[in-house]
Amino acid sequence: MLGDILTPDLFASAIRVATPLALAAIGGTICERSGVVNIALEGMMLAGAFAGVAVTYYTGNPWLGVLGAMVISSLFALIHGLASITLKTDQVVSGTAINILAIGVTGFMMEVLYGHPGNTDPVAKLKPVFHFGGPTEGFVGQVWNWINTIVFSHTPIVYIAIFFAIFGQWWMYHTTWGLRLRALGEHPKAADTVGINVILGRYYAVVFSGAMAGLAGANLTLEQVGSFTENMTNGRGFIALAANIFGRWTPGGSYLASLLFGFAEALQIRLQSFRDVIHIPPEFFQLLPYVLTVVVLAGVVGRAVAPAAVGKPYEKG
Repeated sequence: MLGDILTPDLFASAIRVATPLALAAIGGTICERSGVVNIALEGMMLAGAFAGVAVTYYTGNPWLGVLGAMVISSLFALIHGLASITLKTDQVVSGTAINILAIGVTGFMMEVLYGHPGNTDPVAKLKPVFHFGGPTEGFVGQVWNWINTIVFSHTPIVYIAIFFAIFGQWWMYHTTWGLRLRALGEHPKAADTVGINVILGRYYAVVFSGAMAGLAGANLTLEQVGSFTENMTNGRGFIALAANIFGRWTPGGSYLASLLFGFAEALQIRLQSFRDVIHIPPEFFQLLPYVLTVVVLAGVVGRAVAPAAVGKPYEKG
């Protein structure tokens, strides 16, 4: 039975499920490295998911939908930046308010644009990037099936997430800009002393995290589902925060942590098809990703060291 569970489709599904988590987590990593806590990833992702579908519905172009998702989520991030950086409000409270605002705004816009709550009409989805054939029989055919399914069966945003993980890891530790970003979150006064604009740098990071959350939302609606359902993010933004912590505030680590959570989600979906064989209630499987989140945080939080100035408003002077 194990061979029926551990199939190439399971691992490909894990990568797909991990993608929105990874994009939001990488955005959260950049934001918190600058010194700003961003628990509003959930709301930004939700706003991006709705905007992506709405723009695609009215333009017929899913790539314009992706752009619309990133723009709208960036605007939500800008509100968070204004509250937490300029007005120096509590960053956790500001992020919570953004999450609540996103639920209300998307529900209201559902009524305005579609005339009903619940689900939107289906829209055009982004297609997989590669369409390779290959051998189908024998050992070579089996190996090719694994490679083709796991590596070459995905839609564009999946590969964009992988790019951001690899490039972001290099950028953070091997460029001057990455060093400046880390300085903003570790010792902003020292950064200010050497001429780095702390306020502007934090705004850039917060808006970037919003754009990444919007891209995550677009992946949900324009690549995975094809429509929007109210509150469809369903806690993914908070799991992305856990992935950010588990990944120790690095883009590469955040992506790998998201893969772990994605595998747990894909596994629980896969196991539900075997519930008549193993006689376990499906609700048990649905708990897996959230139990894993709690276990990971319980085991990692004490040892993971956050940026020293994260959550602290910067007072120039």
